[in-house]
Amino acid sequence: MKIFHVNRKQGIVKLMVENLDDLWYLSSVVQTGDLVKTKTERRIKAKEDMARSKKGERRVFTLVVRVEKADFKSDSDTFRITGTVEQGPEDLVAIGSHHTFNVEKGTKLTIVKDRLSPIDLDRLREAERASLRPKILIVVVDEGEATFGLVRESKIQYYELSKLIGGKYDIKGRNERKLEFYRDTAKFMSEIISRENLSAVIIAGAGFEKENFRKFLSENYPELAEKSVMENIGSHGRNGINEVMKRSGVQKIIAEITSARDVQLVHKLLEEIGKDSGLAVYGMKDIENAANSGAIKKLLVCDDLFLKDREKIENMMKTVKSTKGEVHLINHEGEAGKQLSSLGGIGAILRFALNFN
Repeated sequence: MKIFHVNRKQGIVKLMVENLDDLWYLSSVVQTGDLVKTKTERRIKAKEDMARSKKGERRVFTLVVRVEKADFKSDSDTFRITGTVEQGPEDLVAIGSHHTFNVEKGTKLTIVKDRLSPIDLDRLREAERASLRPKILIVVVDEGEATFGLVRESKIQYYELSKLIGGKYDIKGRNERKLEFYRDTAKFMSEIISRENLSAVIIAGAGFEKENFRKFLSENYPELAEKSVMENIGSHGRNGINEVMKRSGVQKIIAEITSARDVQLVHKLLEEIGKDSGLAVYGMKDIENAANSGAIKKLLVCDDLFLKDREKIENMMKTVKSTKGEVHLINHEGEAGKQLSSLGGIGAILRFALNFN
C-alpha cells in the first residue's frame, strides 16, 4: 500500500492499493458511514442507444459514496464497497443512487472518516510496511504431487499440481514422466517468483523426493536451486506446509510474514490451553479481565469479530497496548483464523497466570 496523505484531524486518508494483501488491511478500516472517493467506470447510454439496443459509451469519472457495506472475500481476492452517491457528475449518475466500487490493485482511494482512530492508522501503516516485506514460497514435494503455499500477509495461498507417473513396477516411461513432473513444478515456481517479492523457497517433503527434485533444479534450473532451502517433514500436502511454518528452523525466515506468524501464535495459544498452564485465555469476559489486569502479552482477534463488535474490541486493544502488549488481527478465513474462531474468535497469551474464580 502507498499512503499519499493523512490528516488525523479531518479523518482523511489518500492511498493506493498495491497488492492483494492491501485489500485485507483495508477491510478492517473502511466502515459503514465513511465517505470513499475514487474513479469508477460505467457504460452510459444515450436515448438513441437505448432505442437501438446499443451498449453505449464507457465513461470514467470520480464518485464519492457514503459506505453502506464493505465486503472482503479472501477466497476470491475481492473487496467491494457499496453505498449511496453523495458527489459526482449529475449528468452521468443520480445523487442518492446506489453504486459499488470494486477495489483492486492500482485503485486510488480517498477515505474520509468521522474519526481516524489509532487502530485504523496502525493498520494502514502496517499495510505500507508489509508491501516492502518479502514473501515465502513453500513447496511440499511427493511422488507426482506438489503442493505450493505462497505465504502472504493476509493468508496462505495454496496451489496444487499432480501428474500420474505410475508405480515403482510401472517402469516403462516412468523416468520421463517424473522428469516432466519436475519440469512442470519448476516452471510453476518460476511463474510465482517472477510476479512476487520472494525472499526464499522452502522445498519440503517426507521422503527422498525433495532431494531428487532439488538435484533436478541444481542441474536444470540453478537460479531456482540457489533460492531454495530444504526442510524434512512428516506430513504431506497442506498439512506439510503448516508443519513447515511451525518449525523453529524456518521461523526466522517467515517471522515477518503475518499469516505464518498467525499460525505460530494460535499454535502457542492452543498449546498453553492444552497444558492448562494458566498462560492462555479465550472468550470476551476473561480477555477483558486479563486486559484490565495488564496480563496480556499477545491479544489475538479474528477480523470478522473485530468488525462485528469494533467499539468494544478497539477499547480492549488500546488497554493491551497501554501495558506494552501486542495486538494481532487474524484473517478468519485462514487456517489460524478458523482455529481461533472455534474459541469464539478471540484469545490471549498471558505474561502471568490469573485466577478468575
